[in-house]
Amino acid sequence: MEFDARMKPELSLTARSTWRDPVPEKPAGPGRAFWAAIVAVVAVACLAFLLSSGQFRAPAFFGPYSVSVPLNFRTYDPERWAIMNAEDYADALKIDPTLPNPDSVGYGDAAALPPADPALLREEAFVGPPAKSYIFRGVTALDRERAHYCLTAAIYYEAASETDDGMRGVAQTVINRVRHPSFPNTVCGVVFQGSQRAGVCQFTFSCDGAMARSPSKPNWLRASRIASAALGGYVFPKVGLATHYHTQAIWPRWGKSLVMTNIVGAHIFHRWRGRWGMPDAFRAPYLGREPVPGPYLPLAQQLAILKGQGLPPGAGPAPMLTGAAAPLPDTIAAPLPGTIAPPAPVAPPPVAAPVTPTYADPRLNQSGQIREEFRGSGEWKQ
Repeated sequence: MEFDARMKPELSLTARSTWRDPVPEKPAGPGRAFWAAIVAVVAVACLAFLLSSGQFRAPAFFGPYSVSVPLNFRTYDPERWAIMNAEDYADALKIDPTLPNPDSVGYGDAAALPPADPALLREEAFVGPPAKSYIFRGVTALDRERAHYCLTAAIYYEAASETDDGMRGVAQTVINRVRHPSFPNTVCGVVFQGSQRAGVCQFTFSCDGAMARSPSKPNWLRASRIASAALGGYVFPKVGLATHYHTQAIWPRWGKSLVMTNIVGAHIFHRWRGRWGMPDAFRAPYLGREPVPGPYLPLAQQLAILKGQGLPPGAGPAPMLTGAAAPLPDTIAAPLPGTIAPPAPVAPPPVAAPVTPTYADPRLNQSGQIREEFRGSGEWKQ
């Protein structure tokens, strides 16, 4: 096919082979040359930084390695040397009157702290971090009284026969539960949680008929004093952030899923694993509105269940108490620490003289006497 040279250039078409692939289009981003230039610039900058910092020595053919350090002190100062070799402060003061008096420095205040007790450090490492101090302020006086009564009841019925530390451990566990989001945010709600169903309460005394026993006044006052301190912000660090405990006589199934913190008195205390047992988790605000104190299952029905005459444990919900709260024991209200006078010493009862029995047969009345031939038996002969 012949083409005229006078035709337009765009009309000068050439035939393309049909079996060749079309020419690929160039990518829209930067090409290889751009990235190669970036890598080269970074490499040169790193090399210059190493050479300028002195961390990397140049090869020998670049010349010897040298560093210049400005000197702003004299190699030998007779005055300083004489002060350092003076016998006492008076001689040094004659050389330099501007020297400070060493007695005004207060080295006792700057001394290091005394060494910590290794046993205390081991206990802190085993127990874990303590709880943060928190003051429980009820909205009304009735709320404060209910919170104090519920905590006192828990301390008394759980640890009445223990020492003060055993009671403080129970009180701290209740306080930790109030501050944890997985439990009710009231004291009475924590203490009597689940007490409306027999056999599934959190604290056994609230649903097993234990509250039918009249509390003893001395131990109740002791529990009341410890409850007042706990609600006022006192922290018992020996149990840490414990939210569970049980006696040493048993080991429940849930014990393996928790972390044991310590053994105080007759109870073994545990806390949650992971972040749920760390101080950040104990930030639930206190509601301040206390519900009616329990137990929410009547004591008569609790005792009937124990005798097998009522509903079996966990068979169904029991009727809730809609009337007044459980009657408080016939004792004075929560005394503050230090306000209880020591009890007066009580004289022991007189010991009665042994009574010799009298029998109808005169021969039996002589059964406790010793015959003359055996009166000296067991004595050494001289």
